[in-house]
This record gives sequence, structure tokens and C-alpha cells, in this order.
Amino acid sequence: MLVIMDLLETTCMCCQRNMGPLLPLRIIQLSISHGVCVNTVFGFACFSAMLSNDDDLHNAYKYGNFALDIMRRMHAREKYCRIYPILFSSVFLRSNRMHSCLDTVLEAHREGLKAGDVTYATICATIYCNIAFRCKKKLASVKKDLTDLGREAKVYRQESTWSLVYPLEQAILNLMGHAEWPNLLDGDAIPDESLERCIS
Repeated sequence: MLVIMDLLETTCMCCQRNMGPLLPLRIIQLSISHGVCVNTVFGFACFSAMLSNDDDLHNAYKYGNFALDIMRRMHAREKYCRIYPILFSSVFLRSNRMHSCLDTVLEAHREGLKAGDVTYATICATIYCNIAFRCKKKLASVKKDLTDLGREAKVYRQESTWSLVYPLEQAILNLMGHAEWPNLLDGDAIPDESLERCIS
């Protein structure tokens, strides 16, 4: 059963968008029938995000906390970097204060690196940078975090995942007055080759 659950979780990450909701619901169904496992956390986290997208924040918050409770009871620290992006980019960002999400997402990033799941650790870092931009007061400290985490992403060869942060970094440079054309999202932070790929 664990092999099937792993397969459902992995397939959910790369399946077509219209199939996405079915697989986490199947994980939940199998968990109810055969018992809870580490993959159950993923199913309930995705279900929580679905409820949040439908503006049912009360139940989204309830099932999100249920997923976290299962994860803590099973001591599944290796799952932090896969579960926290789902919950903290949709559910808890809408129901909690943004500041309370910062440390948790950064912790998930560190746990992902320890577990060797560098792609999802980098996704946690991009979410951290976006939340930090929205709630930190000093742009210079956000820029420093961006630089440090970007350097780390290059070490782990995660440039393609880290490219999600390029527009944010350029926006920070524009707001700090370090851009030639501050009203355009174009400059030093956005590499020319990534722009050419987007245009063609």
C-alpha cells in the first residue's frame, strides 16, 4: 500500500492540472480504508489547499492543521519541504499573519536540504522570499536573503526553480532605486537568456 501511496503523491506533482485534485483525494480515501501513513499528510495538505481555493478558509485551516498534526506525530521531517509550500503558500498565508509563516517556511527549506530534496527546498526558499518581501520592513534585508538563498540554489543546480524569484528581485532593485528604468520589470536581476526563452 505504501508503494501505491508514494506513486500517487509523486504522480500528483507532475500530472495534468485537471487530474491534480483526484490523486490527493484518492490518497485520503486509501488512508481511511487502510490506515494513516506518511503520504496521508500530502493528501490532506492538498485537500486543505483545494478548500482554500474555494474560499472555505475555516475547513481549509482545520484540515491543514490536521495534516501538520499527522506529520508531527509520524516525525516525518523529510516531508516538511513538500507539505509546507502547499499549506503556507495558500492556506496559512490567508488565515495567519504573514510574519508567522516566515520562520516555518525557512525551517522547511533547511529540512529539505538535509533530506536531499533540493528542488522542494528551493521552492520553499522562493516562497520564503515572496512572503518576506510582503511583510519585512527593510528591502535591504530581503535583498540579502535573496542573494544568500540564490547562491545556495546555484550550488545545488536549482537555477530553473530559482528563476521564479527573478521578477521579485528586480522589483526590489527598482524600489531601492538601483534600476535604470524603475517603472519596468527589466534590469540586472533578470538574465537576458531567461527573457529570450519567455518571448520565444
